[in-house]
Amino acid sequence: MMSERDLVEAIFQTALKGCDADVKARKEAIWTAGVVLLADVLLSFDPYNRERLLRGLVSELRESIDRLSKLLDQPAGKLLH
Repeated sequence: MMSERDLVEAIFQTALKGCDADVKARKEAIWTAGVVLLADVLLSFDPYNRERLLRGLVSELRESIDRLSKLLDQPAGKLLH
């Protein structure tokens, strides 16, 4: 499995390809990709657990913002633990 940093980079590169390298459209492409990925994961759960996960989504997203900021601020080659 690739490192977190490499995975984030691959996601960003894929989003840029998805919007024909239009940097202004990048945010929308990343948003769409994120929503699709979350929906795909949520579809794998039964309705009860899906609702439980959705209720915790806001706090997880807030934590992820902090984690991504730290990850992007690190020099290449260092992993978060």
